[in-house]
Amino acid sequence: MNSQALAEKLNKLGFTPVALSEPSKKEDGMIVITKGVHVQVPLHGDEPNVVREISKGEYEFYDAHKSINRLIEDLQAALQDEKAMGSR
Repeated sequence: MNSQALAEKLNKLGFTPVALSEPSKKEDGMIVITKGVHVQVPLHGDEPNVVREISKGEYEFYDAHKSINRLIEDLQAALQDEKAMGSR
């Protein structure tokens, strides 16, 4: 899967990536949306997933989805949770 192409889709849907990396043989790619939320992009397959940092070094991994709509739902939920955690 291509991080750049997915980042462009996300950007058109209102999610502005702040950084990205393409997947390699050693690690998945990443599209950073905020400091605590990113989309993990697999090298093989076409099912990216949202990852949210709960606390330093602890992460919540959302299910991988082929559907961009399901990915967007997870992204919105992660961003809302991140915002709620920041306001405490």
